[in-house]
Amino acid sequence: MTYPHVGSRTQSRNPARRLAAAVALGISLMIGQGLAAPAWAAADPVAPGAQADSPGQGDGAPGGNEPELDSGRYIVMLKDRPLAGYTGGVEGIPATAVSNGRKLDAGSADARRYAAHLETQQNRLATEEGVAISDSYTLALNGFSADLSAAQANALAKDGSVLAVVKDSLYKVDYSSTEFLGLPGPKGVWAEQFGGAANAGKGTVVGVLDTGYTPSNPFFAGEQVKPLSGGPQVGEPYLSASNQISMLKSDGSTFAGVCQAGLQFTGTECNSKVIGARYYDAAFKATVPPGLRSPKESYSPLDINNHGSHTASTAAGNSDVSQTVGGRDFGKGSGVAPAAKLAIYKVCWEGVSPATTGCFGSSSVEAIEDAIRDGVDVLSYSISGTNNSTVDPVSIAFLNAAAAGVFVAASAGNSGPVASTVNHAAPWMTSVAASTHSSSLRGTVELSSGEKFAGASIMATEVTGKPIALAVNVKIAAVPDANAALCGPGTLDPAKTAGKIVICDRGVVDRVAKSSAVAQAGGVGMVLVNLTPNSLDVDLHSVPTVHLEDAAIKDVVAADATMTANLVSTDTTGTDPPPVPQIAGFSSRGPTLAANGDLLKPDIAAPGVGVLAAVSPAGSDGGNFGFLSGTSMAAPHIAGVGALVLGKNPLWSPAAVKSAMMTTAYDLVDADGTPVHDVFAQGAGEIDPARIASPGLVYDAGPSDWLGFLQGLGYQLGVAPVAAKDVNLPSIAIGGLTGTQTVTRTVTALTAGSYIAEIDVPGIVAEVKPDVLTLAEGEKATFTVQFTNSGAALDAFVGGSLTWSSDAGTVRSPVAIRSVTAVAPAAVNATSAGGSGSVSIPVTSGSPEPIQMTVNGLAKANPTPISLVPGPYTGVKDAANDVQIVNVPAGSSLARFAVYSSNPAADFDLYVVSPAGLLYAGATPAASEAVSIQDPVAGDWKVTTNLFASPGNAAIAATVEAMVLAGDAGNLTLTPNPLDIENGGSGELTASWTGLQPGNWVGLIKYGTGPSTQLNVTVTAP
Repeated sequence: MTYPHVGSRTQSRNPARRLAAAVALGISLMIGQGLAAPAWAAADPVAPGAQADSPGQGDGAPGGNEPELDSGRYIVMLKDRPLAGYTGGVEGIPATAVSNGRKLDAGSADARRYAAHLETQQNRLATEEGVAISDSYTLALNGFSADLSAAQANALAKDGSVLAVVKDSLYKVDYSSTEFLGLPGPKGVWAEQFGGAANAGKGTVVGVLDTGYTPSNPFFAGEQVKPLSGGPQVGEPYLSASNQISMLKSDGSTFAGVCQAGLQFTGTECNSKVIGARYYDAAFKATVPPGLRSPKESYSPLDINNHGSHTASTAAGNSDVSQTVGGRDFGKGSGVAPAAKLAIYKVCWEGVSPATTGCFGSSSVEAIEDAIRDGVDVLSYSISGTNNSTVDPVSIAFLNAAAAGVFVAASAGNSGPVASTVNHAAPWMTSVAASTHSSSLRGTVELSSGEKFAGASIMATEVTGKPIALAVNVKIAAVPDANAALCGPGTLDPAKTAGKIVICDRGVVDRVAKSSAVAQAGGVGMVLVNLTPNSLDVDLHSVPTVHLEDAAIKDVVAADATMTANLVSTDTTGTDPPPVPQIAGFSSRGPTLAANGDLLKPDIAAPGVGVLAAVSPAGSDGGNFGFLSGTSMAAPHIAGVGALVLGKNPLWSPAAVKSAMMTTAYDLVDADGTPVHDVFAQGAGEIDPARIASPGLVYDAGPSDWLGFLQGLGYQLGVAPVAAKDVNLPSIAIGGLTGTQTVTRTVTALTAGSYIAEIDVPGIVAEVKPDVLTLAEGEKATFTVQFTNSGAALDAFVGGSLTWSSDAGTVRSPVAIRSVTAVAPAAVNATSAGGSGSVSIPVTSGSPEPIQMTVNGLAKANPTPISLVPGPYTGVKDAANDVQIVNVPAGSSLARFAVYSSNPAADFDLYVVSPAGLLYAGATPAASEAVSIQDPVAGDWKVTTNLFASPGNAAIAATVEAMVLAGDAGNLTLTPNPLDIENGGSGELTASWTGLQPGNWVGLIKYGTGPSTQLNVTVTAP
């Protein structure tokens, strides 16, 4: 699930407060009210070819209907919540859940009464089936263990009060992303480089902007903080004279946290692990009406969602925490920086629907300010954002955090594998892609035909010899096949489904809701199949489930209606497990749409598929641990590594930390295990904590670089401009190579030595000057790299790398170069007095051959008058929002939507949603707005015009225009055509029009296979 970042706004004329790019391509429609959302893998916008589903554990689906169980020892789980998760509902017994962070008092009168209530249920059920209970569970689990006959096991599995009947197995596996990263153990990175787990990240504070946290979870356990008895010690929290939790940090400064009281949170829950906890609900309450807020939501730092607890524990949770999911033991888990402290900043809130669930930008900005003031060292931000700009308010707030010395890790987004969907392009942030990290949680579908299909599974109970069927073959007759294939609630016919294993397509419906639908229809197992490349997820399902990476099994089963199958809890195929790490299918890809492609994103990859960490009992039916997937899970790994580095090297800048991570990373692999240098999937590659503390060289940067970058983009900040390609990053990107171009970088030696350059970019001649750097420790050196196309395809990126090698090791940077046919203005505006006229357009050639140009249009826009009053964007037609549906035919080259205000002091915004749910927006301080989409998908587009502000909150009239281009209209000519300019040379073309009526006209000029210029012509009466 993803909370795509949109951000809230105030009635300000400051451009920095705007959504300008925060609601760009790749943001889901389901974000009305200016909300943003945590970026976990399931609910990111459904880009073409992607799938939308939720990895959450759902609200708990019935797990009964397990047939033909063998005799043996079982755990019988009942549906009612245990003490730890009981939130009320039984007459006369108040809630006992410890969601307020206090220790569960199992001896309290209320707890004893509720425990007795559960035990009565258990005993009644056991008596009915003649079962002798071995152990009764009422605290963490509502259920009992017992030795059962096959008849008893099957009878209990079919009982309506039973959630699941699970074999009590000795099978055990340690499943930990920190194990994959090589952190724990006597020879692990913690021990070898950071003084052991007790010192890994010591003296640092990781701030987490998310949905809050669960104080009762053992990942967040700690001692009560007391006043100093002597001088402050690094990494040891204490109560200051003002009763504020404080801590001397490794950099010599002091963190001073706030433990903010709220609903179900007394403010005393903070401890020696979590030394600050704040929440920011003002924007949520001001914008979302009470009836649209989740009744479960706690206006406090308390997490009711899972997401915040998961990310915080991943980054800096305690070490050696025993983890169980669904009664199955998954060994010990640890945060990446277990000795670091946590500061929680709850900025995301739960509504009754996706449209009212999310994270307001204003809340994030306020939290970032507080985090800087409190003194955090690292910020983890698993909330989606813009993919075509670096100047939305949250990005600017993070710039100031980085300027204050805070390292920022942010999720790259979950809209992959579609290109140009990566979020958080700002060079002062580290955007993190998601990768796989373990193949140990496997299961197999064994067909009676002899074929076997292995996939991901954590099922504790196997299924043997049961019929297997496609969901479309066991559906309710009236349900469309497309809906039934997804196994949505109420789509399967119990008469056809009972006793069968059902094959369900991934997408649209939450994964766990699919298995719930199978269980409710009497199915005994599920096979979940990916239709397009995506992650394999180990969810806690209502029936035994195997998740397969593709849909090949469907054809096999469809060919034989008598097919039966086994679901086995291990991989019995005899084949090697999938190699790791691979990039997750859902992980958003570059190139970024920001800075004309002169920045390379994502920056780095980290584990983000099937990550096991803390969850909230309120969001997981009483559980404390769960598996989640998403770039949200990857970002806190990088945040944790940042804390490790800063604990050891407290005076490193955020840019130096980022550089050390990127230049020591290694390539991911493909499905065959072959290393793949896909810079737009992995960035620099997979994080390698073992090398990060000694990178050799670093590419350092600071506020002057970042402000210069913004100046170079055209923002008037009064500083020297820095071209985006020349920002001192540990990566190189040129989005429009013509002729020969040069980039400049400066490195600082952390290890003395002679470093020799080697660069490889296929089809590009690249020359490093100088190509040998001999540096003393601390010495800086500047070098340049010249790039010239020598055969690379035009208008497509090629990836490569620049490596500096020395006796101390290698320092590798990813490189991405796009040679283009031409560089020309993205848009040209012209005014014509009468129906004929012309305009000159400057063009720089990147082609060795003359450039053949084509035209689409000109086409006249269709105007619609509207009148609105100021109010929030809602996505529905109301007093502040006008909604129009515009059909875009197949083959269209451009769709342009605009709103023209009648009052230059007003502020209209424009939001355009594609048929696939992607949101494009024009939301600047300007009175009028326009949104253009090249090569739009066919279908109905939703165009919402919002009046954000007006003088005196008065109603304002405006005109909304929609225009779709499809082919040459015969009224626009180009001269000369073709355009004959040498590679790297500049010239002009003339665009001439004739026969136009008064109004607004739009055309598109295409330069070969390369870029295009949108021509906007306003025709007035002569």
